[in-house]
Amino acid sequence: MAALPLQELELRRQQSLSALVPKSSGQLRSERERIVARLRLLLNATIALALAGAALVAWLPFSPVPHEFRFGAQEVLAVAMFASCLFILHERAELALGLYDYEPVEQTTQGELRALLHRVPEGASYQKALAADNRTFTTGEVDDIRRRAEAFTPKTLPAEDGNPET
Repeated sequence: MAALPLQELELRRQQSLSALVPKSSGQLRSERERIVARLRLLLNATIALALAGAALVAWLPFSPVPHEFRFGAQEVLAVAMFASCLFILHERAELALGLYDYEPVEQTTQGELRALLHRVPEGASYQKALAADNRTFTTGEVDDIRRRAEAFTPKTLPAEDGNPET
C-alpha cells in the first residue's frame, strides 16, 4: 500500500481543522471574475503564440539560415509551438472546469444539504450566513459540506450494534 505524500497529509490535516465558513456572494463573484479574466489572458496568449510561431515558421525559408537546417528548424519550431499552445489550452480548460464550483446548486439538492449541515457542528451558522447573504449553495460548497458531514457521522448506529431487541 502506497503512503500519502507529506504535503497531502498536511493538506488534509489543515482542511480538517479549518472552520466551515461560507464565502459571501461578493467574494464568489470576484473569484469567478478573476478566473474569467485569467481564461481570457490564456486564450489571448495562445492566439499570440500561435500567430508568432506560424509567422516564424513562414519566415524561416526566406531567412539567412543555411538551407540544410531550415526544414529541421521549421519542424522543431512547429512542434514546440503546437505543444506550447496545447499546454496553455489545457491549463485554460482546467480553469474553465473550476468555474463549475461557483454555479448555484439546484433547488432539489437544498434539502439534502440542509440535512447534512445539521450533522456538522457549525452547520447552523453556515445556513444563517447563507440566508443573511440571500444566496444559495454553490456546487463547490456541496463537496465540502458532504466531506465535513461524513467526518461527523457516528461510527455505529444503534440498530447496527448487533443487539437485536425484536
